[in-house]
Amino acid sequence: MIRFRLAENIDFSEILALYKSGVASMRAAGIEQWDENYPNESIIREDIRNSHLYVAVLDSRIAAAFALNKNIDEEYKTAAWNNPEADYIAMHRLCVNPEFHRRGIGTACMAEIERIAKSQGHNSVWLDTFSGNPKALSMYEKIGFHQVGEAFWEKGRFIIFEKNL
Repeated sequence: MIRFRLAENIDFSEILALYKSGVASMRAAGIEQWDENYPNESIIREDIRNSHLYVAVLDSRIAAAFALNKNIDEEYKTAAWNNPEADYIAMHRLCVNPEFHRRGIGTACMAEIERIAKSQGHNSVWLDTFSGNPKALSMYEKIGFHQVGEAFWEKGRFIIFEKNL
C-alpha cells in the first residue's frame, strides 16, 4: 500500500538519490529531460522547506516524489487553456524510483495529486513534460490530461498539459 506525505528534511538524502537514479534511468533510455543540474539539491531543499514536495512511500522506502505549487514558467501564459481562470495547482518534478517502475506508482501519484488539488480548493492541475518522454506523455493523456501548449527550454520541446477537476 502506497502512503503519501509531505517530504521532511530527514528525507533529503533518499530523495536526492531517487532523482539521481531517475536521471540515470531516463538517460539510459535516451531521454535527456533532466541532468545533473536539474533537479538539483537547492531545488529539492527549497521544495521541502516550502512544503511543496510530497513523497510516495512503499515498503518503507520513498518510491516517488513530486512537487505541487503555483509556480509556473512564463511560457505557460501562452497555452490555450480550456479554463484560463482556473484555480490551478502545478505539478513539477514527478520522479518514480526506477526500482519501482511498472508498478503503477506514477498513476497512483497522479491520483493523489488530483486528490490534494481538490482538497485545497483547486479545480485544475497544470504540468509540463519533455516531448521526448513517451511514457510520461502516454500516462498523462491516458488519465485525462489534455495538451494545451508547448514550451522550448534548454533540453528542447516540452508539452504543457491541463486537467480540469
